[in-house]
Amino acid sequence: MSTHYFIAIPIEATELVAVQQAILPYYSYRRIYRPDEFHLTIQFLGDIDGEELDEVKEITRRICQDISPFTLTFRTIDHFGRADRPRVLTIVPDASDSLQRLAVALRQELVELIPRLDRKAFVPHVTLAKKWDTGEPIDYVPPEFNITESVEEVVLYEVQPNHTPSYRAVEVFPLRRPEEDIWQSRLKFLT
Repeated sequence: MSTHYFIAIPIEATELVAVQQAILPYYSYRRIYRPDEFHLTIQFLGDIDGEELDEVKEITRRICQDISPFTLTFRTIDHFGRADRPRVLTIVPDASDSLQRLAVALRQELVELIPRLDRKAFVPHVTLAKKWDTGEPIDYVPPEFNITESVEEVVLYEVQPNHTPSYRAVEVFPLRRPEEDIWQSRLKFLT
């Protein structure tokens, strides 16, 4: 069995769990994502070899050093697939220039490195559940929420379908720290 990888932003906002729990009774899914599996995929890599993996790490590291930390705001539930049986239930962030810059830069270089990569349009989302089960969705009014998530790193994940959680962090790439943070860290070290 081949090993698949993807690059994503880990989503740790605990408020997402409350939103997920509030809306799941109105749907019917076989696969419910655990809070430690929440992420926003930037690029699915699929099966790549060791040399490609090393180059992916180098590209990701370099691009992350050019992007400052930013914040995502989540206020919307959405889905992929038919409205009456959506195959994937998601929560989506508001538009973010920083997220777009990160995704475009990373995806452009990765596609040049690995031309066979998925080139679907980037649709930022966090999957809450997938694989429609039996049953019909029940009409309801989605909860109102306003959840923020600080983005300070990007993670290269390995897919582990027979494990819990289903994803394993292979490497973490911190975004560029503001100059002020660097100086404060140095001052703490010196005092």
